[in-house]
Amino acid sequence: MKSCLFFILCFLITAPLSAQELLIYTENNPPASYMIDDRLEGNAVEVVRKILHQLGRPDTIELVPWARGYNLALKQPNVALFSTTRLPEREKLFKWVGPLYSQTWILYKKTGNPIKIRSLDDAKRVDRIGTYRKDAKKMFLEKNGFANLVETTDNTTNIRHLLNGNIDLWISSDYNMPYIANQAGVDPKKLESAYSIQSVDNYIVFSLQTPDSIVQAWQQALDRIQKKDSSHAIQK
Repeated sequence: MKSCLFFILCFLITAPLSAQELLIYTENNPPASYMIDDRLEGNAVEVVRKILHQLGRPDTIELVPWARGYNLALKQPNVALFSTTRLPEREKLFKWVGPLYSQTWILYKKTGNPIKIRSLDDAKRVDRIGTYRKDAKKMFLEKNGFANLVETTDNTTNIRHLLNGNIDLWISSDYNMPYIANQAGVDPKKLESAYSIQSVDNYIVFSLQTPDSIVQAWQQALDRIQKKDSSHAIQK
């Protein structure tokens, strides 16, 4: 009996780290991740599901507000979050798997607005710029000394504010803007680029307390998927 208990205890202690439950979060971020007919869809969602299938994991993906998912990934063990922009100030906050896709950050204006933005300094002089809470683009503007930012928790609200004249510019990306506009019931042609800022890569991140073996397994699975079918790199 003691021998049996000993072997059971050893099994529990040495159980594969990959068997640990992961909490996987994403946000409404079309076309990477979004809800349609009560089902989570999107380019990045498809890739993450393929990773889970390859690794034989039963974990599910939950769509939450970005700020909530970001805070959970900062504070709790065994949390994955996508799609997260890789920035120097975030580098040591997470463990990284990717890249999933690239995008270009753009300051958008209402089509026909005569405002001219030739630099970030020009953008600092407008009255209001619409941003998204806890978003990398908002963090970038704050780091660069912007004091004219208006925060929302829903980017479709930013589009409505832009068209209604409540804000002068909205920071988004070439990857997301057309899809967010469609979600808001707005023709993307009603918005145009005022200034292109920079190109960035987006990743899956894991909380620092997540075992390295899990993170490495995810990176290897993603590498295999992208090598097999280049369309799953979902690069712009």
